[in-house]
Amino acid sequence: MNYKSIRVMTILQKLFLLSSLSFFSFPIVQGQTKVPFGVVKAEEGYAMVRVPKDNYRKIIDKIRMRRGDVFVYVKPAPGETEWIWIKYPEKNETEKPFVRYDTLNKEGMVNKDRIAFIDQLPQFTPSKSKNGKSLIFTDNTNPKIPTNQRTKVIIDIYPSNAGYRKQEKDASGKILTIDKIKPWGISNELPENMTEIKSIRVQQPERGSVFVREAIKNMFQPTMDFNNIGVTAIDNDHIFLYMINGSGENRYTTLWTIKEGKVINQIIFNNPE
Repeated sequence: MNYKSIRVMTILQKLFLLSSLSFFSFPIVQGQTKVPFGVVKAEEGYAMVRVPKDNYRKIIDKIRMRRGDVFVYVKPAPGETEWIWIKYPEKNETEKPFVRYDTLNKEGMVNKDRIAFIDQLPQFTPSKSKNGKSLIFTDNTNPKIPTNQRTKVIIDIYPSNAGYRKQEKDASGKILTIDKIKPWGISNELPENMTEIKSIRVQQPERGSVFVREAIKNMFQPTMDFNNIGVTAIDNDHIFLYMINGSGENRYTTLWTIKEGKVINQIIFNNPE
């Protein structure tokens, strides 16, 4: 085999590797690195969702910051340079104090100038508790604020007691529900030494809260790796917590929106490695 043939094969191998990585990874656009979540940043507090230009970019919906609307980036909008294609959950007619969304059933395109990617917003500083079971994120973006008055988000992770809870399985043995709620991070069996999120707390001056149980229910094998978790904020009233949990075929990604000190919604979906 001559040098030219070897060079051609090497180029083909590189192209194959790049295409494989593109297929199995989240699509990435400039400015977005870890997770595909985005939020409206426009001063007006909203962004129009449109169809492609071959349908005259007709407006089909509106996403709003004040409602805590978030979305998942999918890909660049077809035939566009300033627009991205997104998916997002359909809002309930009646607003509830908290909603978990595990289905993204609406889609369209939004202008890149009107949105920001969650993981590119100002980051809270991570640390661990002395016992190693709590992840603490502190807003140190303004050094003029006294340390004891800075916003904190604390995630408590402990051994799970799911083995004592009622399980429902399908014919193949896959666990469908635990205590009638879909589990995340597991499949047919409960792993040894399995952990789960026990609580998430928000600490802010003159306000704060503990996440409602529905916001953390059955979230197993949460990460302890700061490369896979982060807390960011637009301002004190709009904070976002994202995590990439589990592993292998049971990996999943989630985002909570914290508005005025309280969790208001969560997006969660499977994201196999």
